[in-house]
Amino acid sequence: MKVDFEKAYDSADWKFLYYMMGRLGFSCKWIRWIRACLESTTVSVLVNGSPTEEFRPKRGLRQGDPLAPFLFLIVAEGLTGLVREAKRANVFSGVTVGTGRVKVDLLQFADDTLFFCEPSLHNVLVVKAMLRSFELVSGLRVNFHKSAIGVVGISLLDKLVYSKCLNCRQMQLPFKYLGITIGGNPRRITFWNPIVDKIKSRLSSWKGRLFSMTGRICLIKSIITAFPLFYFSFFKAPIAVYNHIRRIQAKFLWGWGFEERKIAWVNWNKVCSPVEVGGLGIKDIECFNDALLAKWNWRYRLPGEGLWREILEARYGNWRNMDATSVHRSHSAWW
Repeated sequence: MKVDFEKAYDSADWKFLYYMMGRLGFSCKWIRWIRACLESTTVSVLVNGSPTEEFRPKRGLRQGDPLAPFLFLIVAEGLTGLVREAKRANVFSGVTVGTGRVKVDLLQFADDTLFFCEPSLHNVLVVKAMLRSFELVSGLRVNFHKSAIGVVGISLLDKLVYSKCLNCRQMQLPFKYLGITIGGNPRRITFWNPIVDKIKSRLSSWKGRLFSMTGRICLIKSIITAFPLFYFSFFKAPIAVYNHIRRIQAKFLWGWGFEERKIAWVNWNKVCSPVEVGGLGIKDIECFNDALLAKWNWRYRLPGEGLWREILEARYGNWRNMDATSVHRSHSAWW
């Protein structure tokens, strides 16, 4: 189940935040500092362009405040505690992965939440009860109409019953989570169409007429660093996608914003070379993709990594026992 919270940062309850800080071991002085930061604020509302009298809010975290994401994580930890207590009482069972029997039940990234459980009506009712309990104590409200449930391996009737019970829509694979397509096939060119279209729209022809050469180089660098970052961090792109993005970059760099074809005066490999050796320092997207994926390989071999490493080892085995000749076709494209 993919959970959507209504205006999560604006509705966090301060009393629950202080309670969770105490449960997590923060000292009284720390809690007083956070309390002073939150309760000293005043806000006013603009009515027809004129501000009203200032008043003090009673809940919510200010978005844009560097401290707000960390405070929200403390609030969200309450939901983790509910799941942990439900498992301890044997009323909720998550999904078991691989031969290592790794349990996966809840994934959280700020207010983006995913529940995993075995397909049973009992588990669905427990999830609903936990979400309702979390609403009452934390002040956060679940928007069930925007939340979605996806099931694998059960009948359509059971799927309909579960979605009706939770009063949420049904989710089809692939779906979006944290801006990444989950369940798609990265070997297909159509999988990368959203990224290619975003790059093409940002490097549109009219912008080239307004920029100098230096401006176009800076824009190309910023677009390539920002838009495909998450996708390139998880998936290996096909060669056709690399070539398509390079053509868009080259057309924007040498075309001067005009639609007709212009001459590329320098080989693209030279353009992607460092400035110290005469290049322009634009990232080569294929090397960029390989570097981001190699970072996972490096992190995987570090001691003390988290749940994602346990899942991979439970599903595919330890990396020390695997080499290029022993990787089976049944393994995932990411692995």
